[in-house]
Amino acid sequence: MTTLISMANPMRLARRSATWLILASLAVAGCSGNDDFVPGVPTKLALEKEAFTFTSLGQSQLFLATATDGGGDPVSTPLNWSTSDPAIVKINGDGLATAISPGEATVMVSYGTLSSEMAVTITQTPVHLAIGLGDRQHAAPSTVLNTPLTVIVTDALYSRVAGAQVQFATTSPGASISPTTLVTADEFGQAAATMTLGSALGAYTATATLPGTDASVTFNETAAIPGPFDIEVVFVNGSPTAAQADAFAQAEARWEEIITADLPDDHATLDPYACGNPTAVDRPIDDLVIFVDLGEIDGSGGILGQSGVCFLHDVGLLPAIGQMRLDVADLNDLEANGVLVPVIIHEMGHVLGIGTLWDSQGLLADASLSGGTDPHFTGTNALAAFETVGGDTYVGAKVPVENQGGYGTADAHWRESVFTNELMTGYIGAGENPLSVVTIASLQDNGYEVDLSKADAFSILALLRTGPSKTIKLHNDILGGPIRIINKQGRIVGTYRK
Repeated sequence: MTTLISMANPMRLARRSATWLILASLAVAGCSGNDDFVPGVPTKLALEKEAFTFTSLGQSQLFLATATDGGGDPVSTPLNWSTSDPAIVKINGDGLATAISPGEATVMVSYGTLSSEMAVTITQTPVHLAIGLGDRQHAAPSTVLNTPLTVIVTDALYSRVAGAQVQFATTSPGASISPTTLVTADEFGQAAATMTLGSALGAYTATATLPGTDASVTFNETAAIPGPFDIEVVFVNGSPTAAQADAFAQAEARWEEIITADLPDDHATLDPYACGNPTAVDRPIDDLVIFVDLGEIDGSGGILGQSGVCFLHDVGLLPAIGQMRLDVADLNDLEANGVLVPVIIHEMGHVLGIGTLWDSQGLLADASLSGGTDPHFTGTNALAAFETVGGDTYVGAKVPVENQGGYGTADAHWRESVFTNELMTGYIGAGENPLSVVTIASLQDNGYEVDLSKADAFSILALLRTGPSKTIKLHNDILGGPIRIINKQGRIVGTYRK
């Protein structure tokens, strides 16, 4: 009996030991105050931050949350992220939030019935200041510049900022600016002040600053006695370098000395992005305004620039507003090759109507893009001028227009095989690119009054061709699109070309 009892005792002792362990564990759990504690199961969810402020649109921030079990130990588990207003802040499944627009929203994180939330504010901080419109204008002394001095305020990530204060000032003798303190009032982040020039001829400057920052920009203006025909260049995207600004000034002066008569004054009231200008326009037009975009087209070595006419004067139906786009990727190369000025003169010629109004005015015959084989310009003044530069010996329809290169080149330039280095062919060379009497006479056929004596020396005769071979093709440099007509009241009164 003794042996049987000794064999049974260990089994009873093991059962009693297991029972004691369970009871002890329950007792410990009861002492801890958490009867539901299960290790590894979240019982609490907390965000790392209680609130967060974004200072730029597009700014991103990774938010962190920690899930812990009843014992306070972190638990690794997928969490659900959401936002009360995705139009203000959006968030992905990893907790990466991105500011979309100014305002307030709530970011929430959850796991089952557990949740935590954080207040988020998007308030843009003004950091950058850039010139929008109004730089490098020419006007008569003691007059108000036609285009207000317009700046654009952006945050650290270059999103435009509304409600930012901007201060304007000028130290140029006799000049004034009004108002001197403004607030960007719309989503375009713009502030605009008017400037009145002093009584003296010459250069004038004005500065705009962003209080509380080092950001500032300088406007350079000129008081000059305007000629009868005035071209105003307005940079609507990108700021030109000194060399580029000088090239535009040279191009402007070249055409202004050629065209000798004023055009009827009109007014323009245009919505944003009309004729390539991202801002609304409400201003007088005398005689031609060109909106210039120094941006991107297709990268280096592609299309250098594109130009066209957008609006015509109601009386006379000659260009009132046009646009020029130049690829910034090519501008430095053009300058290095010594052809920046001729390229800009060339593109400005298209805005005046050279190649862009020929077909609409009935001055282009046998157009190659319409199935013709020998396109030619039929204006009587250009035809007479062509005869004087050697065209009397030319066999073929006169005046020959380019029949190669497709849209944007063909039917819009003088024929390269005949005119070689003339400025308004579809190519620009590294040497001389004369602006011929034929080109000036074609403007006369367009309807301008011109001075033919301002032409450069030029001949199509083989023995007199002195220019080097062409190095740069100005392919596809004509901007298409409709051409509309505006009147003195600023209304669009018709469509000239669809």
